[in-house]
Amino acid sequence: MSHPSSSNASQQYMAASYVKWIEMAGGRVLPLSYHSSNAEVDEIFAQVNGALFMGGGASLPPAARRLWSNAMAANAAGDTFPIWGSCLGFEWIMKLASEDDHVLRGGFDSENLTLPLNLTAAAATSRVLSPAATTPVPFEKPAMSVLDALKTLPITMNNHVEGLTPSAFASNERLSTMFHLLSTNADRHGREFVSMVEGATAPVWATQWHPEKNIYEQGVRLPSGTAYEVIQHTRPAIAAAAYLANFFVDQARASSHRFRSAEDEWDRLIYKYTTSLNDAPEFVQIYLFDY
Repeated sequence: MSHPSSSNASQQYMAASYVKWIEMAGGRVLPLSYHSSNAEVDEIFAQVNGALFMGGGASLPPAARRLWSNAMAANAAGDTFPIWGSCLGFEWIMKLASEDDHVLRGGFDSENLTLPLNLTAAAATSRVLSPAATTPVPFEKPAMSVLDALKTLPITMNNHVEGLTPSAFASNERLSTMFHLLSTNADRHGREFVSMVEGATAPVWATQWHPEKNIYEQGVRLPSGTAYEVIQHTRPAIAAAAYLANFFVDQARASSHRFRSAEDEWDRLIYKYTTSLNDAPEFVQIYLFDY
């Protein structure tokens, strides 16, 4: 879902790294406007196989609420529709699932911070992380699994000031019933936040961190050439990001939603849009949409 641009009130933006993250696993991307009407959301929902709530900086819009409502109703009826949320997308999902727009807390010192995950016991049997224990990081010596990388190396990139505390998660019956808590982390001052969850039954996953950045955001400050953010691009970081992309797109393959026609599908896909360098180095490339 594209977000309003902070520099142009008549435009929305989408970081191209999210598009590439989905495409690397064989998926295709259709942008959905932040300002979509219920009718527009319903029309798109019936034709796509899943939704990615991206990171960024935007309030929770009615379009996201409608999409969430449609997805939860469909999944409850056996019509698979997976959702992934990253960073802001994680925060949107926590608000939507808790039905409490104030469930998050502010003041976290966790911008531009890479961390290993503090896994919970639930991670070992989770649908997303349990296979990672036997998925190797290619070419890494000594051998290391993706799960080992996630829990021992600082490869998950956090960039947030809001977050969900573990106590808020545990005390909210809707959240603690709907999700398994897979990992936590602490900010620079030791303040703990929830960093990864999985739907207990629904195909919903969310990370407070950014898996797309490891592969696709490599911005540098000019003229010095120093990295804009402390994103890890090591073999383990790349393998973990690719693993999660492949996992999510594979969940989308279970959806039976289809476009009405090949022409309609082609007209709506991201391919007709071009990328811009307007937000570099924060984002290497973005898509801009007029509305």
